Amino acid sequence: MRYSAHLDTLYAQLPLEQRPARAAEDGFTCVELWAPQPATRSGISRELAGHKLDVACVNTHPGPYSDDFGQLGNPDALAWWREDFLETLDFARGIGAGAINVLAGGRVSAAHRDGQMRTVRDNLTWALGRLGAGDPVLLLEPLNSADRRSPLLGSVRDVLRLGGELGEPEQLRLLFDAYHLYQEERSLLSALRVAGPKIGHIQIADWPGRGEPGTGRIPFAELLAEVDRIGYRGWIGLEYFPTSGPPVVPPLSAVIGMTNSPERQS
Repeated sequence: MRYSAHLDTLYAQLPLEQRPARAAEDGFTCVELWAPQPATRSGISRELAGHKLDVACVNTHPGPYSDDFGQLGNPDALAWWREDFLETLDFARGIGAGAINVLAGGRVSAAHRDGQMRTVRDNLTWALGRLGAGDPVLLLEPLNSADRRSPLLGSVRDVLRLGGELGEPEQLRLLFDAYHLYQEERSLLSALRVAGPKIGHIQIADWPGRGEPGTGRIPFAELLAEVDRIGYRGWIGLEYFPTSGPPVVPPLSAVIGMTNSPERQS
């Protein structure tokens, strides 16, 4: 299995431009990140290229306020979101990112959800129309309602339903975040099986605490075995906050007691 280092969680104690070097020193060949400020993009791009790091995923900007977590479904931010998407797409192309996580955000109120979902569909249709061959895929990430207020997308089925409404576009995929979905789905493994063919990226952190696998309750040995069974061959993003020192590669085998066969390591 291939693991991607999340620069904004694993190395949160470092300035952004120092994080790619540390990830490379720790043995990672791929990283991912949230949404860097425009002023930092050229510097981080140079660092990523200088250390020859692949990039699995980058986020659109969450919004102007500290507790924002996406504007995809905000009808009052239509122009803002589309401008940010084009800037994020340009950045993602420049660093060779495989995916863009288009943050959906939360409900304004229960009465407004239908209108917000129309905005989601309109924005996604518009954004997908801006993609060409070789561009990043777009990801939709269900979030848990304990950490985020009333997320528009809270389950695997929310994302699959939306994809169906849009005609199953190939460049629209699901981001399967084990930390969030463990809190929202009745069975994490069943949700993984249902989502399987539509998964574009996987992220992991344990619950509670969002620490490294092995610090909480998520059954990672079973989860990663199921990831292998469904045939997922993409990057697995380590989006956790370390509690016991720096991350290492391979990061999980000692913690969860998995035995990596040569075939699994290839």
